[in-house]
Amino acid sequence: MVGRNDPCPCGSGKKYKKCCEGKEQVTTEQVFLEEIEQVLQTFYNIYPERKDVKDYLDIVKEWSPQLETHLQRELIEAVALDDFFFHKRLDIWTNYIKRTMKKTIRPAIVELLNQWQQPKMFIGEVEAVEERYFKAVGSITNEPIFIRRESNRVIPEGMQVFAFLLPDGSKKENHYLAVSTLIFFPTNYKQAFESFAKTYDQSNGTVEQFLQNNHLQFWTNLVASGYSGEEYTSFEIEVVEQAKQFLEERQIEANQLLEQLEDYLVVKKPKARKAAAIAAGAIRFGQEKDLFHGTTFTIKEIAEYFGVSSSSLNKYYQELLEYNTVLI
Repeated sequence: MVGRNDPCPCGSGKKYKKCCEGKEQVTTEQVFLEEIEQVLQTFYNIYPERKDVKDYLDIVKEWSPQLETHLQRELIEAVALDDFFFHKRLDIWTNYIKRTMKKTIRPAIVELLNQWQQPKMFIGEVEAVEERYFKAVGSITNEPIFIRRESNRVIPEGMQVFAFLLPDGSKKENHYLAVSTLIFFPTNYKQAFESFAKTYDQSNGTVEQFLQNNHLQFWTNLVASGYSGEEYTSFEIEVVEQAKQFLEERQIEANQLLEQLEDYLVVKKPKARKAAAIAAGAIRFGQEKDLFHGTTFTIKEIAEYFGVSSSSLNKYYQELLEYNTVLI
């Protein structure tokens, strides 16, 4: 084992602490975060299983009459899926975590998965934005938490936020990552958040129990205040921005692709852990549809640029292809 004051093994002549120690720490953190992403993405790739689909659709049927006049069905299905996994059928999630722990070798991941028994619904307001986290204050508890940023996209202070959260593995108090839908709402919906929070009565249980029992009511309140799901989520914006960056770096104008990608994101609400996977699939889609005026790239080149696997790239390429076919 190399000591902090020993010569660095890289041969630079510097002490280890002044050279590669920090780089190795970054690499270890990146590997850790990638493993977390893989655990979450695998869950959404597998579930719900066919035998559980009926139970999920029953929730959609319950929610739709109260929301469908304002929200597209795809958005209703997305938020109902959160309720299905993390409120109504938590056993699907907990069983998946147990199985994953048995196959996991890294002790730090096992320790984190032990803390992942139940994602918690959160509603609040963005108070401050840092380099790696944004600080949000709970609408009901008024307590601050820190949610890991998934991109460098600007997050305006004062926006309302909704998400299901898990400890992020940093071992810092009240630091979380979004396991599922992360939605930001403009400031004009603040009153809807506040009025919902005021209905909480601590004599009837914990905040977590209240949110679980009134998840649908939260969305009906938003609909009553005028929300129609027209705003992009931070995840959707990140997908478009990553695809746009790829095109701009290569001086390719493909507005048609970006428009089709935006429509697909709003309508289908794809459940991916990494925005890059969908962006990569979109680039292949644009190429196959000859939207790049003859410029071509190999699947390997696209996958390496976005840092995703070929299988993930092809999954969202196929979904975009199917969506485009239905439109035609």
